Amino acid sequence: MRNQVLGIALTLALILGCSQALSAQTKQPSADALKVSSSASFDPHDLSGVWFDYRPRPLTTMERYWIYKFNAEEPPMTAWGEEKFKTAKSSFGVHAVPLADTNDPLYHTCLPPGLPRVYLHPFPMQIVQTSGEVLMLFEYDSIRHPIYTDGRAHDTALGPLWMGDSVGHWEGDTLVADTVNFNEKTWLDRMGHPHSDQLRVIERLRRTDHDHLVDDITIDDPKAYTKPWSTHIEFQLRPKWTLAEQFCEDEESFQTIDKDAAAPAK
Repeated sequence: MRNQVLGIALTLALILGCSQALSAQTKQPSADALKVSSSASFDPHDLSGVWFDYRPRPLTTMERYWIYKFNAEEPPMTAWGEEKFKTAKSSFGVHAVPLADTNDPLYHTCLPPGLPRVYLHPFPMQIVQTSGEVLMLFEYDSIRHPIYTDGRAHDTALGPLWMGDSVGHWEGDTLVADTVNFNEKTWLDRMGHPHSDQLRVIERLRRTDHDHLVDDITIDDPKAYTKPWSTHIEFQLRPKWTLAEQFCEDEESFQTIDKDAAAPAK
């Protein structure tokens, strides 16, 4: 009887210990701890580090429109833009088609995502800085995007580019990046909103504190949109993360997807 009592006591002690350990592991950082981290000293002109879009991502697709496009409202398209948008067969959203039927440039042919669409894919990016360049390295498809800050003008000698040609300058604590010289082969987002070779992307990147970076983006394309429109992305510093090697060619071929199994992502 005594052995049974001791056994029960030991079992309860183990359960209690495991419960306390699990609670300690899953306990969220206190507000004070987050405040200390965010208020740590930093150089506002140093954007280097690994960053990740940390906006909430609910489970239901209809609620996470920002994963597929930048704003809930439709951008003000021209007649040319609307016609191009009608031909887009996206695998996301309320009018999605099966993945096997999409004409999204990323699928089937593994084309680069372009700018600013690259920000919508849920992968981290790393910023590396030198005295004359801010280099963005995206984990998605191992894309790189240099922003030259040495005072040079835009270089259009290479012809239209997937990620455009970008030059930047500092306005106070904000890096203003001006990107032009795009080809027309990409979508602005995963919904299929188009752009032309007249696209100009203006980004205003600013560190709000040690752990957070914001990017205010303006889309200016007079051929596709009746006026410039803007969006806003927020990133969180991930000091312990490193970028993985990821290439579209390594993924399962979309050409082999069974059409009945490839349901739209509604």
